[in-house]
Order: sequence, then C-alpha cells, then structure tokens
Amino acid sequence: MPVPNQYITYRSSTPLTVADVFREHWDEYRRKHRVSPQQAKVVGAMMSCRTPALGGRIDQCNECGALVFRYNSCRDRHCNQCQKYERAKWVEQQKVMQLPIPYFHIVFTTDHALNALFRDNKRAMYDLLFQTASEVLQAKARQELGCELGLTAVLHTWGQQMEDHIHLHCISTGGGLSLDGNKWVKPKSNHYLLNVVELSAAYRDRLLCGIERLVQRQEIVLADEAAEAALAGLLAELRAKKWEVFIKPFAGPEAVTEYLSRYVHQVAISNYRLESIEKGLVRFRYFDNRERAEVGGKGKEKILTVTGEEFIRRFLLHILPAGFVRIRYYGLHHSSARKEKLPRCRRLLGLPAALPVIPQLSLLAWLEQVLGEEAVDLCPYCGAKGSLYKRAEFERLPWLVALILSLISQPTRQGVCR
Repeated sequence: MPVPNQYITYRSSTPLTVADVFREHWDEYRRKHRVSPQQAKVVGAMMSCRTPALGGRIDQCNECGALVFRYNSCRDRHCNQCQKYERAKWVEQQKVMQLPIPYFHIVFTTDHALNALFRDNKRAMYDLLFQTASEVLQAKARQELGCELGLTAVLHTWGQQMEDHIHLHCISTGGGLSLDGNKWVKPKSNHYLLNVVELSAAYRDRLLCGIERLVQRQEIVLADEAAEAALAGLLAELRAKKWEVFIKPFAGPEAVTEYLSRYVHQVAISNYRLESIEKGLVRFRYFDNRERAEVGGKGKEKILTVTGEEFIRRFLLHILPAGFVRIRYYGLHHSSARKEKLPRCRRLLGLPAALPVIPQLSLLAWLEQVLGEEAVDLCPYCGAKGSLYKRAEFERLPWLVALILSLISQPTRQGVCR
C-alpha cells in the first residue's frame, strides 16, 4: 500500500551529537594532522553510527501503516550513543557481587608533567598505572588490616574540558578476607580504610620506579638520549613533590550502584553537554572544578567555546589502544576469586554462599523502566502498542532499496521490535 511521506521517519536520539562535529570538521582535520589507524577507525564508526551506512531495519505499523526506520549502532566503546544497554546489564552483574559492607571510592591521579609520556606510550603507561594502584592498595591492606581487598579499577583520561587528566577510579571493599581465609576483617571505621598519607607516598614512589624500569627495558618510546636525560630529571622533581590519593567512603550500596551506572562507562564528553555547532565553533558545558567547594564535588557550570579542529584534537586524546581493557578487577573482585573466595566472604558475613542470580534485563523493560524512554514497540504515530512488525532489513544498503525489496515480498511478523 502507498505510504504518505509524513509517515516516513528516522528515529534519532539527541539534537546534537559528537558525531555531528566529526561529520562537519573531520576531513579538514585529517588534511592538517596525522591520525592513527585506531583513531580513524573509531571516528569512522562514530560517524556511521545510526545511519544507513551500518544498515538497519524498516518497521511498519499494522494499524496505521506508518514506516519507522531504525539504523544500526556502531557499538564502539568510545561512542557516546552506544552500549547504554550493555552498561545497564554490567551494572546488574556488579550489584550481584556487592556485600553488606561499606565501600570506598579511591582516586589515583597522575601528575600533569607526565601527560606527554602517557600520550606517547598509552598502553605501557596505562598498564603501569593499573598495576601500581592495585599493588599499593593490596600491600597497604595486608600491612594495616591483614586482609585482601576487592577492587574494581576504571581508567579515565579526561577532565571536564577534555584535556589530559589521567586518573584511576577504584571501588574498594571496606575491609576484606583475612590472609588465612578464615575471617572477614573490618576497617577501623566505616569512614577510614587506610593511611592515605602513606598510601600516597607509596603510590608516587612505585609509579616513578615503574617508569624507570620501562625506560631501562626500552618498553616506552623516547625521542633520544636527551629526552631520556630530561625524563630522569623530571622524575627526580616529582619524587620531591607531595602526591595525594583521594579516599572517600560511599554513602551506601545505593551510592555505589549510582556511581557504577553513571561514571564507569563514561566517554570524554556526553552529547547532552553540547550547546551548539556552528560557524566552525563548538560550544559545550563543563564544570570548573577549580571552584568546587570540596574535593570530589562539582564546581560552577560554565560554557567553553573551541574550534571544531580543537574539539576533535581533544577528543582524540582519549581514544584507547585497540583491545585495551579499561575496567579491571583485583583481589576479591577478580574473576578467579568469584568461585571460591567471594562465596567464603558471603558465608563469613552471614549470607548464603551462592551468588544471587543475575536478573535478566530485557531491552524493552530497560528502555521503559530505566531510561523512561518511549517503548520501542509503540507506534510513534497512532500509539498502538505491539503493532510494529519488521518490513525489511538492510545491510549497508540505501534504505530505499530495502523498502522496494520489501514491497515485492511477504513481510515476516516479528512481534515487538528489538
């Protein structure tokens, strides 16, 4: 049957996206700057996300005849339009592992003088940061508490203005399993985990020693001997400085869950922060944390205006090496501990040894309950629920070709859309 033009639509998400900036300025940026294959791959995926370039499907309402076009997502982890559903499922998995104990938020920040070294040696330096933070935490826990902690560590490389701000967020159990495995060891209080002054000094010394080892093994790239000598001088200066590790208790299990859901899978900037993209300029909102009332809080919200070229430069700083794991688990949170140590911890805390069953989070239920978005099986025109069925699918084909093919074949009823 003929379908009126007003019934043909593309379902988009937000008015402005980071991909829009790339579509407008990427070609010019590539002409002026060197771009790595990994950066080109990520940007290409983001620009193709939810467009006909990645294929999709055409649904039709059997009540009013409306056509609804749904384009596939790129599923790249750097894309701020993707993986929200996967993130929600991941959060449900983490909630199952939570114990009825206090949890602590710990942040390991690197000195900005090391930014260039991190930028030129991302994989080696990020690995070192993970290793250093986890080792000093477990070492201090063994020394002060006589126990093994459960740690979840997440790498963030950006600040509010998308410049380099390399830091590691750790979620730690408040206390842990005794070294002999026979009891649960509590911290001195629900507001104190470890001596933060000693922890900060140990973190500084171990990280700087680790950098020196990488240089000796030639596992990081330095331009020449002069650069190596300059780095040695820099490390000596950094050893003389006071470093600070941030430790703060979470308000409760709900606060841990909220943190996981909001921040763990973050990318450098979210679409909702974009204010405008016009006349070669990009305006976006940020919090000026130099004006925050307390550590860990938020400062005054402001607007930053940069050129499209500068916006892209900043975004590319935070593209990770291919295959790099940015969420890692240690101690009681490590996958190897979940079969034996975690059930033992549960028994010691008066819980059933078996982990609760992870709830099956359906896409439809998540969209309706978590996001509060319009149901995916609801016709956006007549409002009929469960009336949409798949008319056609296409893979990297113009949608018009797929539609014509569908009109000369029998459609397959699919029930609700997925």
